[in-house]
Amino acid sequence: MMPGMHVAAGHASLRHRWLPALVLLAMLLGASPGAATAEFPAGDEGYHTYDEMHAAIVRAEAAHPDIVRVFSVGRSWEGRELWAAEVSDRVGTNEGEPEVLLDGLHHGNEHMSAEMTLAVFRWLTDGYGVDPRITRIVDTRRIWIVFMVNPDGGEYDIADGRYVGWRRNRQPTPGTDLIGTDVNRNYGFKWGCCGGASSDPASGRFAGPSPFSAPEARAMADFMLSRVADGRQRIGVHISFHTSGRLVMYPYGFTRVDVPPQMTALDQRTFVAIAAAMAGTNGYRPQQASDLYISSGTFGSFSYARHRTFAFVFELTSAANPPDERIPRETRRNREAVLSLLELADCPYRAIGKEAAWCGPFADDLEIPRGWTVDPDGTDTATDGRWVRGVPRPDPYQRPDATSGQSVLVTGRPAGADVDGGRTTVRSATFGLPDGKASALRLRAWVGLDAAAGADDGLVIRIVDAGGAPIGDPLLVVTGDGTERPPAWRWLTVDLPPGTAGRRVAIELVATDATADGDATVEAAVDDVRVVTR
Repeated sequence: MMPGMHVAAGHASLRHRWLPALVLLAMLLGASPGAATAEFPAGDEGYHTYDEMHAAIVRAEAAHPDIVRVFSVGRSWEGRELWAAEVSDRVGTNEGEPEVLLDGLHHGNEHMSAEMTLAVFRWLTDGYGVDPRITRIVDTRRIWIVFMVNPDGGEYDIADGRYVGWRRNRQPTPGTDLIGTDVNRNYGFKWGCCGGASSDPASGRFAGPSPFSAPEARAMADFMLSRVADGRQRIGVHISFHTSGRLVMYPYGFTRVDVPPQMTALDQRTFVAIAAAMAGTNGYRPQQASDLYISSGTFGSFSYARHRTFAFVFELTSAANPPDERIPRETRRNREAVLSLLELADCPYRAIGKEAAWCGPFADDLEIPRGWTVDPDGTDTATDGRWVRGVPRPDPYQRPDATSGQSVLVTGRPAGADVDGGRTTVRSATFGLPDGKASALRLRAWVGLDAAAGADDGLVIRIVDAGGAPIGDPLLVVTGDGTERPPAWRWLTVDLPPGTAGRRVAIELVATDATADGDATVEAAVDDVRVVTR
């Protein structure tokens, strides 16, 4: 292990990657690849090289050990550690606090982006215990900063003491003599699509031979995945710093449609409001990423699409690398924007006044997997039509739509299928209810039943404890009565049973076709499932 290395618990799998022999030898000798020659052009020494960045964050860790932990999220292609810092009042401890991710230098020639991450890091560490606002943020948030996602590209860009404009990483492309993948086109959402990246290895926007082929992109995606707990992503907001243009951008980049199927109208409104508020403080222009140009396989779109993290891109400054005397001014103008986003990490929907409806103990628009388990106890008897999360299909007893986005929890999604042979159960991940307060379940649901469905056929929604035992009476029971029941979306709002306050509970849905001969048709779906505090 290199001298001074710090590795986060839970990231042992990121420590060992295959490295080119010369790079591995350099590491064993204690040297950072390229460190001997990388330096900024004369007059721009105020920028940080990779080694200078590492030294600065290690010094901060030594000065603030109670609130700073330096670690690596992985290694670059050439073997450099992807150094990161955790800033929180109890570093290394999972307290369930809202989390934030900031990153810089996805592109090697955008050195101001790394300076921005270092500036935020200094605000948090130097301001803790001095500035009440900073102290409150650090005490109530867990902040992750990855300073240089693409250190190989950054070091190569200044290897001879001059800027060479190198954007990509330094990874050879198999089957060619060309080097470099655009790390910010290599993520696995809409990779290589839509004209937003290039399949040409000679292009500065080469997306790589496959998604996550760049070790830097894979490391960032793995880190995001490591922050999922109980089926839910803890990182609520994210800024990826880039240059240039003075823009605050939000997803998506792959399409010019404002609200594509992969986004809900609620989230789009929230993105627009937050971006406008931040731009109002730093003088940048807020816009959808595709308003600049079409892009695909980017980290911001990936973190929202796959994790529902409210991800923004700041295009800093009017030039990629302005003179170093402008670093303090250009970073300082973003102070209010960054701090205000950190304060929204617990509930981005507060930006549009929807905190009461969407920031309670539980909320799921069902657009991504969030910990629902089918047949959680292994006792289901249905032979067909089990619950799935996905886009519903057209059917006389199944609605082909969602109430937001495109996905729902639905039975009988395969063509020609409905619930047959007994019951199918799906249960949410457990979540905690506040003590001393009443809570209510809100969701949208439909049930489709034909005339053969009887009193034992239909849908039951209930609350269960952490062990799966029902608590109180069911919250909803819909059964057959010998008449046709076409599916229609309906709101359900019902108080949770007495005795649930202060407990960990889960939501359970049970659809049943108890008819022995399977002649009854039973279908059901739910969307926009929430528990709110009264």
